[in-house]
Amino acid sequence: MPRVIVVADPDPAFTGELADYFAKELFQTVTANTGRAAQTAVARKAPGVVVVGTDFPDAPGLSLARWTLARPNQPGLIQICSRPDPIERTIAIEMGADDCLSKPVSPRELLARIHGLVRRMSKSRAFGAVPPEHGPMTVQGFSVNLQSRHVTLPSGETVVLSSTEAKVLSTLLDNRGSPVSRDELSQRALGRIWNPEERALDQHIATLRRKLFVLEPFHPLIHTVRNVGYIIDGEAQPEPPEA
Repeated sequence: MPRVIVVADPDPAFTGELADYFAKELFQTVTANTGRAAQTAVARKAPGVVVVGTDFPDAPGLSLARWTLARPNQPGLIQICSRPDPIERTIAIEMGADDCLSKPVSPRELLARIHGLVRRMSKSRAFGAVPPEHGPMTVQGFSVNLQSRHVTLPSGETVVLSSTEAKVLSTLLDNRGSPVSRDELSQRALGRIWNPEERALDQHIATLRRKLFVLEPFHPLIHTVRNVGYIIDGEAQPEPPEA
């Protein structure tokens, strides 16, 4: 059964070009050119990945991306920005998008990024299961369930992670007590070699820190190791199974 991808953008020529290019791949590509059509496609087809543009007449700005990220079975999300605007790309990543590109978009590059996203997801959710060692655990008062991508903070609040954020957290937890380089994090979480000129990894870390922020008492889970990368200190305790 081919994996399903929804490609939504106000430009029919753009979505048509991508559908034609993806036709040779083992993906079933569903296109949509309005916000309502995109929502219908996502609800009916339950895609593994959604590629979504901006500025739909009936879904302005990043509103369709926000709607997609709020779905119960959140698909992987690649945001396509209509302009090469770093602020818009940053906001998309902060919202929880797994990747972000600006037009003009190379179909070949987009396809490579979809494959990278699918590989990352294969170890966490829609395209596979989280390994047993990544069962529910407690670290420094944070209750972490990477299978559901839910983290309960020491304050009691529960937050939902994007697939990429979950992969970043998984990598740091695998190496807790030892710093993880940006290159290793990029390869494991983004599926590509770290590029110092690209801010995607640091944006994902910043968003993850913001989601896991506890004001009182101040309780950061992720620490920066200067000129190296990031680290999570402390031992993780497995949580008992629910009765």
